Amino acid sequence: MIYESGFYKLDGVLLYGANFVLNASYELSKETKDQHVYPTDGWYWFDSLEEACSFFNINIDDYQQSDKEGIPV
Repeated sequence: MIYESGFYKLDGVLLYGANFVLNASYELSKETKDQHVYPTDGWYWFDSLEEACSFFNINIDDYQQSDKEGIPV
């Protein structure tokens, strides 16, 4: 999986939604990303994986080497 711009949330692992995040209480979409108040239930918009890893203080080298959906923290 290629992680680029999108929604990121740190919840034991780094979760990623490229275009949208759906929840019973809210919906985040790429098209309206600038209209949301962050964090929304822990979700943030970042323009790159590098930005997300820096914000969450995650080693990007470990993350990029992982074949999992996220890395344990």
